[in-house]
Amino acid sequence: MNQGLAGNQGLAGFVMSARWRAVLITVVSAAAALLLPPLAYVGAAVVGLVTLRLGAIEGFGVLAASALLLIVLGIAQGGMALPLASSALVLWLPVWLLALLLRQTRALVLVLQASALLGAVLVVLGYLWLGDPAAWWAPRLEELLGPLFTARDLDATEYIPELARWMTAMTAAALVLGILISLLWARAWQARLYNPGGFGAEFRALRLGQKFALASLAIVAVAQLPMAGLAAVAADIVFTLVVVYLLQGLALAHAAVHITKARRIWLVLLYGLLLFAAPQLVMLLALLGWLDAWIDVRARLGGRGDAG
Repeated sequence: MNQGLAGNQGLAGFVMSARWRAVLITVVSAAAALLLPPLAYVGAAVVGLVTLRLGAIEGFGVLAASALLLIVLGIAQGGMALPLASSALVLWLPVWLLALLLRQTRALVLVLQASALLGAVLVVLGYLWLGDPAAWWAPRLEELLGPLFTARDLDATEYIPELARWMTAMTAAALVLGILISLLWARAWQARLYNPGGFGAEFRALRLGQKFALASLAIVAVAQLPMAGLAAVAADIVFTLVVVYLLQGLALAHAAVHITKARRIWLVLLYGLLLFAAPQLVMLLALLGWLDAWIDVRARLGGRGDAG
């Protein structure tokens, strides 16, 4: 690993100082995620950071060693090996692959586009494998959530079918969001250690472009067609597109604050609102992100094309 790292720069510096430390943090975060799921992103970010900085072999080495230790830990816990390792690898492997893409191309826009494609592939595979995903999800949701509805004197049959209809879409979108959060976290760590300020400029300059916007619009149009199977698949893919365009909208918000030299408290308020008015604000930010392909908000605000 990077033995010449100057000074301690927090967790990222600890991770990059020795391979065993990277493996330790990755394993601990994956195990702790059983109690607090967002901690899974820490381990995935470690895999991403090592891959971004040191390449495919070092990144995969941390991934493989961590997976092996998780299997051992799961066996020691009595049959938890498969759930621990599989749930971690579902996140780690895409982060590793996308980190390689980012390392080779240095193009964050390609990472977001590839993530959208991954989400679409997951949705299509879900339909090919399950046939009728809603029918597959319904009994499992009934088993998991039925007692909760009963405890609150609610009729589960009024809620389960609609929830089952969108579970494939939400699962794919949630995975893509987790992958992107982990990779952006890794990129921010990399910049903090080796290129201070670099990630901010890179994120603010993010634009998905008109071709991607047209493809997204086409998928939304297909979702409106009177063709049940095809329209259902397209509608599920739209969830992943919303996630990607949400990040584009956030990049635009950061760029607007940077260009206008506004106080950063506006960004704090924005992220705070996402916690309390998430559905409405997510759709608004995603729409702004899509519109940016056509109206170039940064240029209209007086910033350069790179918003840097």
